[in-house]
Amino acid sequence: MQNSKLERNISLMYAIKFFGLFIVLMPVIVPFFEAVGLGMKGVYLIQASFAITVFIAEIPSGYLSDMLGRKYSLLLGSLLFGIGFSIFPFAESLWTFILAEIILGIGASLKSGTDTSIIYDTLESLGSKKAQIKILGKSMSYLTLGEGLASIIASILMYFAFTTKDLAAVSAFMSWIPFALCFFIIEPPRQKMESNHRENFKYIFKRLFKETRLLNLIILNTVLSSCATLMAVWLFQKYWNNIGIPLVYFGLLWGLNNLVASFFMRKAHKIEKIWGSANVIIFVGLVPIAGYLGISLIDHMIGYAACLIFQVGRGVGQVIFRDALNKRVSSDFRATANSVAQMGTRVLFSVLGPALGLLIDVKGLSIASLAMAIFYGLIFIIAVRALLKERENFIKFKGV
Repeated sequence: MQNSKLERNISLMYAIKFFGLFIVLMPVIVPFFEAVGLGMKGVYLIQASFAITVFIAEIPSGYLSDMLGRKYSLLLGSLLFGIGFSIFPFAESLWTFILAEIILGIGASLKSGTDTSIIYDTLESLGSKKAQIKILGKSMSYLTLGEGLASIIASILMYFAFTTKDLAAVSAFMSWIPFALCFFIIEPPRQKMESNHRENFKYIFKRLFKETRLLNLIILNTVLSSCATLMAVWLFQKYWNNIGIPLVYFGLLWGLNNLVASFFMRKAHKIEKIWGSANVIIFVGLVPIAGYLGISLIDHMIGYAACLIFQVGRGVGQVIFRDALNKRVSSDFRATANSVAQMGTRVLFSVLGPALGLLIDVKGLSIASLAMAIFYGLIFIIAVRALLKERENFIKFKGV
């Protein structure tokens, strides 16, 4: 009986993921911000406030999840998400949006390591023979599928004369669904750390950063890859506007973006099996270079293909790197480990995001995108090659 209840966790997580970003405002959120007088610098400042909040709250929230339980962390995170998005329809200033983003940031930090941990802890508790990477990819695909369908609905609503503020109100209502679903989650049994917090942090630090260089490089590349897509996502709508795509189509394009990411998340385990993990790492490392170059050099609607390139890389990369991390950490500090990776992404974004937004406002989108392409070219030479080399050394060592 207990096993059957635990098995429902997986389906519930699919549903929670699906509605987690069912936000019809997303495909027009940049025009929504601009309608209240914010430029691209303001947009990136708002997102940087979210990133800084996640940076501060990520590790404590992951540790809270490891110590007190997955269900309560997910429940609290979903509650804060509902509150945060409910502020948007009434916000009319930069500081109100920043307040909403701080609330959302705390909610996101509570959810980010916990949702993945519930899946891995549940499968381990059940002794499931299902491939963890397949279940992980499927769960992540539901997140982007939900966002994709919400985006298509956004275009339909805008066709019927809904304003961006109307879409903010619809999004606020939908954001409460995951909170309701969380009540049905069953806390999976798992190993827990002792209550000595100082010793626990020493243990986590040692396990994450001092045991293997391979794990260090996996975390580093997870951060860099995730940040590449996150940075790009916030300039897509500006790019579409620049190349003359009408606002009413933004929802369809945003939806297609997420459906592409969802498809490749579901297929990531098969792609890794066919290509091999080394080739997948190379591909994911090259995606930001190609994507940013496309946005920089193409000023026609065909440039939308560059946006899709990011989604392919996002779909494959996020699943492969997150699975690589979760397979190398134990259940007693898994949420904290996931939070460390998320924190790193937000730290990097909080530094690069406002700088990129300012560069777009001053020099234009083309120059700013070219600068990002050059930056990720250097990242490929340094970080991606280091991971490939360490992976090769690890395989040789295991083979001895």
